Amino acid sequence: MASKSNRPAKYDLKAAEGKRDLFVKVGLTALVVVFAVGLVGYILLSGEKAKQAGEVLAVRAAAENVIKNEQGEPKAVLSVYEDFRCPHCQEFEEAFGGTLSRIIDSGAAAVDYYSVSIMDDASKFSTRSANAAYCVGAEDTSANKEAYRRFHSGVFTKVRTEGAQVLDDKALTELARQSGIVGKVPECIRAGRNDDMVLGLAKAAGISGTPTVRLNGEDIKFADDQGNFISTDEFIAQITDVVGDVPGLKAATKTAP
Repeated sequence: MASKSNRPAKYDLKAAEGKRDLFVKVGLTALVVVFAVGLVGYILLSGEKAKQAGEVLAVRAAAENVIKNEQGEPKAVLSVYEDFRCPHCQEFEEAFGGTLSRIIDSGAAAVDYYSVSIMDDASKFSTRSANAAYCVGAEDTSANKEAYRRFHSGVFTKVRTEGAQVLDDKALTELARQSGIVGKVPECIRAGRNDDMVLGLAKAAGISGTPTVRLNGEDIKFADDQGNFISTDEFIAQITDVVGDVPGLKAATKTAP
C-alpha cells in the first residue's frame, strides 16, 4: 500500500497566472460588452450624437406637397448658408425671409438652412447660435419646420433689435421654447453638440462668405452688381423657371434677353 507523501503540494505559479489572466480577460470582455450595450442603448434612446468637423448637414423645410422629380426628391432645393452674426445675413433675412416661407408653404421648393460659424468673437455667438439652430431643427420633427423657422427668424430679430450680446445660451433656450420647441434642446445647447460641425461647415461646403444661396447646387442671384437686393418676384422667378408656375406663388415673367 503506497504511503502518502508528506511533501506539500507545489504551487504552480504559471497555472495560477494563467487562470488569473483568464478571469481578468473574461471580466474585461464582460465589462466592454456591458459598456457597448449601454452606449448603443443611449444612442438609440437619446437619438443624439455630437456632430463632427467636416460634416455638412442642413435643416430642411419642405411642405408635404412639395413638387418632386422622377426620383421622388424635391425638384427645386434652395440652400441658404448664413451666419447669425453676419449683418448681410440679417439684411437678407429681412428682404427674403418671408419669401422663403412662401416658397416652402406653397410646395414650390424645399429650403435647406445651413448655419455656419465664421464671425465668432469672445462671446462665441456665431458658434452658439448656429449650434442652437441645429438643436432646434433636430427636435422639430415636422416636415415644414415651422418651429425652426420661427426660431431662425427670431434670432435675427433679436440680434437686429437688441444685439447679439443678449443671446446667451439661456436666452437661446428661451427663444426655442417661445418658438414651440423644448425637448432635448436645452441639453443640446449646453453640450454644444454641433459646435465642431458649424465651425468647419463653411470650409466643408466650399462657402467663402455669407449669405450664400444656391438652387440645386448652383449659386443664384439675390442682389444686383451694386449690392442692392433684387425684387422678390425676380427671386421667385428663378424657382419657377425650374418647377413652373405654382398656385399662390406670384413670380415675375422673365423676358428673353
